[in-house]
Amino acid sequence: MSTETGKVEPAAVAKPTGFVILQIVLIPVIAALNYVTGVIVNILKLPLFMDTWATMFGTVVAGLWVGAAGGFLYNIVMAFTVWGLPAWVWGFINIYIAIITWVFWRIGWVNVKKPVKLLLAGILVGVTNVVPVTAISWLVFGLLPTYAGTAPIYAAILASTNSMLWASVGSSIIAEIPDKLISLILAAVVASRMPARFTLGQRPS
Repeated sequence: MSTETGKVEPAAVAKPTGFVILQIVLIPVIAALNYVTGVIVNILKLPLFMDTWATMFGTVVAGLWVGAAGGFLYNIVMAFTVWGLPAWVWGFINIYIAIITWVFWRIGWVNVKKPVKLLLAGILVGVTNVVPVTAISWLVFGLLPTYAGTAPIYAAILASTNSMLWASVGSSIIAEIPDKLISLILAAVVASRMPARFTLGQRPS
């Protein structure tokens, strides 16, 4: 929309075609980065996941829908190749991770120049992610452990509490907080190292 002075309002400026193309290209890149990390961690059976850091990275540099799409695509591929088909539902976790990462990025917390806020954001992402993880585990997998890396933690809590719910929640808390903290820091560092011309999203001041 043009003003009387002939200037173009910022809201009326269309995204350049190259911007959209790069966003689309980044979706499989996010999926591939998550996949490589996820497969390595799965082989080593580490008590972490590390398969959402590229979702976070993509969200920061390219926008919410790009991060969410790339993360969900990763889970679909992982379900067909490593985890088994029922595991595709974990794609909703990557969508949640993209949303909450975008929220923290918008308020300026996903920033390597603000380490305290970055650390707090990572912890909060991990803590809040326990809720959707537990919900999916309960509704789809009957609260049974689904990952070998956290199975020993689940078994130890189950033995001491005799509660599958507490075992699921407890093992999620122990794994999710350090996992999402490390993932968010990694995503923020990688994003900060990218030249501005390759950063698709507009960073908040």
